[in-house]
Amino acid sequence: MTTPRLKILPLALATLVFAACGGSEGQEAIASDAEPVELISATDPPSEPDTVVQEPDTVVQETEPEELDSVTDAPTEADAVVAVDRPTLEVTLSPVGITMAYDQTEFTAAPGQTVHITFNNTADNPAMFHNVVVVRSADIINALGMAAMSASATDYIPAAHQDDIIAHTPMSTPGTTVEVTFTAPSVVGDYPYLCTFPGHYVTMQGTMHVSE
Repeated sequence: MTTPRLKILPLALATLVFAACGGSEGQEAIASDAEPVELISATDPPSEPDTVVQEPDTVVQETEPEELDSVTDAPTEADAVVAVDRPTLEVTLSPVGITMAYDQTEFTAAPGQTVHITFNNTADNPAMFHNVVVVRSADIINALGMAAMSASATDYIPAAHQDDIIAHTPMSTPGTTVEVTFTAPSVVGDYPYLCTFPGHYVTMQGTMHVSE
C-alpha cells in the first residue's frame, strides 16, 4: 500500500515546477509589451507657459507744416512815412488885462511838430495867478478843473489827471514868465488848453488845432 504514494509525489513536484516557470515567462512578456513611462522628477520646476506680449500699435499722424505769415511785412512805398523837418512852433500867450482869459484863444500845429509856449503874465493884480495846461480832450476839462482846486501842493495840477495832460507850464505870478516845450500829438484833432488856477478854467480856455 505504501508504494503508490511514492510514485505520486514526484509527479506532483514536477507539475509545480512547470507551473512556476510558465508563469514568470508570461509576466515578462506582458512587461516587455508595455511602453516605458517617463518619470517626472519632483525637484524639476514646472515649465512656465510662453507669454505673448502684444505691443500697442502706434499711430503717427503726419501733417504738412503750416506756413506762418510773416509777423511784419516789408513796407511798400505807399506805406512808407516820409519824415519832414519842421521848425519849432513858437506860441506866446498873455492874459487879457486882469480878466480870466487868454489873449490868443487858438493856434495850429502840425502832427509831431515841436511846440514852444511862452506865457507872459502881464496882470498887475496880485491875485491873478495863471498857467497853460494842454489836455487831450475837451471832455475832461470840468473834471480836471474841479480836481485842481484841491491840488495846491502840486501847482494845481491834479495827479489823478496826469494821463489827460499833454503838457503844462508852471504856475505864474503877476509880472513873471513861464514856458513849456512839447511835441504835438500825431493824431489830427483839436486839443484844448486852459488855466487850472481855482475857478479860472471856466473862462480861460483856448484850442490847439493839429492838422496837416
